[in-house]
Amino acid sequence: MDIEIRNIEKVFVTESVQTMALNKVSFNVKDGDFVAIMGPSGCGKSTLLNILGLLDNPTSGEYLLDGKEVGSLRENQRTSFRKGKIGFVFQSFNLIEDMNIRDNIMLPLNNLPLSRNEKRKRVEEVMGLMGISHRSRHYPSQLSGGQQQRAAIARAVVSRPGLVLADEPTGNLDSKNGTEVMELLSELHRDGATIVMVTHSQRDASYADYVINLFDGQIVENITDKM
Repeated sequence: MDIEIRNIEKVFVTESVQTMALNKVSFNVKDGDFVAIMGPSGCGKSTLLNILGLLDNPTSGEYLLDGKEVGSLRENQRTSFRKGKIGFVFQSFNLIEDMNIRDNIMLPLNNLPLSRNEKRKRVEEVMGLMGISHRSRHYPSQLSGGQQQRAAIARAVVSRPGLVLADEPTGNLDSKNGTEVMELLSELHRDGATIVMVTHSQRDASYADYVINLFDGQIVENITDKM
């Protein structure tokens, strides 16, 4: 999916303080790109990812997704728009503990107009792709960290979204499992998905086509060539 961000600002207001989390941020991501967003803690990375994922609105500026202005949508409109279009991969996996892996992966399909057989087929396919078919009846607590992240990625892509957003996807993994997760994301990228990933890891960022660096809510360097 094509992303166009124009002069985005995000201000958080409390009773006594206004905090500028993003300050006139502008960039484009072309359909099929793999982009890494880097910067120190508190620089606005997660805030930006939340806006890209339609979990929050900017205070000002424009956000165009495939040419449609989505930055000013109301909450129910954002929820409706992102169904089947945007997948999320989180550092903490965010799997539901009292549901088995198959049912966790099925969740994004529940509100899509697909037949029961089509939903089942998609879940089987994505579990096979992620190498966790043999764990389908297990619960998250019965899986290793790497297996849980594979399940989380499967859940993110089972609806075949055009945009996958990853927030520190290897942050809770050892180096071996982290490398495997990054290879899986790279495979999704090669298959045509647009991926935007927040990371502190130079190693993980090296998988991206280019890197956007944030500091104090502003882009300080936009590296257009692969690292």
